[in-house]
Amino acid sequence: MRHDNLFKLATAIALSIIFTGGLFYTTFELPYILDKLLHNYFPDVFWQPGLREQMIETIRPYGYLSLTITLALILIGFITRKGYLSILGSVSLYLPIFGYFAYTMFFLAGLGILRVLWLPLSELSPIILNLGYIVYLPFLPLLASQNLSSMMPLIAFAVMWIGLLTFSFGVITWLYGKFKGCKVIDFWIYRYSRHPQYLGFLLWSYGLLLFVGFKPYIRGAFATPPTFIWLVSSMIVIGVALYEEMEMKKKYGKEYEHYCKRTPFMLPLPGTLSKFIVLPLRSLMRWPPKSEKDIVAALITYLVIFIVLSYLLLLILEA
Repeated sequence: MRHDNLFKLATAIALSIIFTGGLFYTTFELPYILDKLLHNYFPDVFWQPGLREQMIETIRPYGYLSLTITLALILIGFITRKGYLSILGSVSLYLPIFGYFAYTMFFLAGLGILRVLWLPLSELSPIILNLGYIVYLPFLPLLASQNLSSMMPLIAFAVMWIGLLTFSFGVITWLYGKFKGCKVIDFWIYRYSRHPQYLGFLLWSYGLLLFVGFKPYIRGAFATPPTFIWLVSSMIVIGVALYEEMEMKKKYGKEYEHYCKRTPFMLPLPGTLSKFIVLPLRSLMRWPPKSEKDIVAALITYLVIFIVLSYLLLLILEA
């Protein structure tokens, strides 16, 4: 029995390393390779206004089509109760952030062409991509000091690595639990977060956002750091997690409900802070959500709150 458990654990670790290694490669190496390749097809035309406008006119329909497909994928995922489709749409929505790693001055050159997905939003209003600026709030005080602001790239990488490790430990625990036949996985990292893989993704993507948002010189300049995109993508992931919990409660009943009571949803936050975070929902609707409508209402509520706070913060910073 002991050898069997060791084999299951070793298998879980091996698979986790493969997943995490793939994510690491995608984050740090693949963007540079793709950027060099795509520059052959989408060159830097920033200093040639005529070509720049012509290029935008040519690819604009693809941008609107891509955004429509992505949003449809997210919506279909929620309607058909297939969370993986919504997660795929969420990840796709955020992928153009890798365009910020391109060595270019024109935001659609090289790997920056991925940002054609956001072109409809930026054309609707330049401020839209910034309407999640409130997510930067924990780090804004650092920018007041030149010495501390220089640490932001290092902090961003640290957040990304914490996200990768969280994701990796979550995969190991989940696979090992499944190999052992556990119905409700409540050990190791699952004792501190009910959704460590999703938490890992959120931390990893937030680290990327910090990196492009506070880097002294952004490769692929003249493009607003997409705080709104990260906010929407994160809300979708959280919505899928809430839906999965609703299904788990139906399937495992009180066993899963007891697990929820003793383990935080995502982050292991103090009880007072957790109550404060869900206060708007307790005042307006049922919490925790009991139906898909409750989940959608919760996501819209928080999205509106964050958009309003972001707009006010931008006004304060510009004053």
